Amino acid sequence: SKMDFPDEEVLQNLHAELPIYCMKSKSDNTAKQYRYAFNIFCKWCNNFKTVISSLPASDTHVAMYFIHLAKTSKSASKIQCAVHAINWAHNLAGIQDPCKSSLVQSVKEGVLRECSKPVVKKEPITPEILIKIVDKFASKDASLSDLRTATICLLGYSGFLRFSEIANLKRVNISIQDSHMTLNIVKSKTDVYKEGNKVFIARTLSKSCPVNMLERYLDLASIKSDSDEFIFRSLSYCKNSDSYKLRNVDRPLSYTRTREIILFAFNSIGLESSKFGIHSLRSGGATAAANFGINDRIFKKHGRWKSDKAKDGYVKESLQEKLSVSKNLGI
Repeated sequence: SKMDFPDEEVLQNLHAELPIYCMKSKSDNTAKQYRYAFNIFCKWCNNFKTVISSLPASDTHVAMYFIHLAKTSKSASKIQCAVHAINWAHNLAGIQDPCKSSLVQSVKEGVLRECSKPVVKKEPITPEILIKIVDKFASKDASLSDLRTATICLLGYSGFLRFSEIANLKRVNISIQDSHMTLNIVKSKTDVYKEGNKVFIARTLSKSCPVNMLERYLDLASIKSDSDEFIFRSLSYCKNSDSYKLRNVDRPLSYTRTREIILFAFNSIGLESSKFGIHSLRSGGATAAANFGINDRIFKKHGRWKSDKAKDGYVKESLQEKLSVSKNLGI
């Protein structure tokens, strides 16, 4: 039949889509980053009178390029990105990856050791800090702007939310019950097949209850329960009524603006804002849960981590936990 033996045009159309689906094997941001890094490598290759081939690239030239990056950028992350980008381009083209050669591997390790710097992680937020933020930004007559600040902080902390998960929250993704609320995380870093993740957050009935705070924010912002718009958006200040309202443009807050909002809150309660960031909310919630002894399986599922290594990187152990090792050595 015609279905069993497609004509040449059908085959050509399918063949034309091969690169499209190969590109989709990585997230849009990752593919964009790799393209950019590989283009820089191509430009470096074209700088020489004796043209150096970038695809396929020789292991000697790739190793020399890594030394060049080490001397010019002094950035371990740029070198790592170059490794992944060159590997990605060669794999897409079906060509042997030069980064796998022993020469490139040795040079890569050498330049990474030279360029690597100690990682300074941001401090996690504590429950005490959150209480101060609630006291300052969520009073009975708080503005929409201040309630937005308190709500973002409480949701990020209690749901172990990444920035992208906070920014992409829509009202239709939230189900509020008497005892808890459920956040349907439609788009998540670790959910590459878009299976969806649900985050369950209890109603604590305290003044820092994330469910109650979200209800206050949604009510003041006049966001209907069936709204398909992002709940955290830019605000407009109304001078006549001395109040804020959400802008009609359905665009989520940018990373830069969200970071400004959170760091302003931290700074306003006397914290040194340089020690904190958006991830301080996620790591703070994770640290509190780990130190409380939450079941590891539930803990990992709540934070949507794929590996124990990723999960453990968010937790800052308490002094008592650190001392428990030497206290239990039988001496």
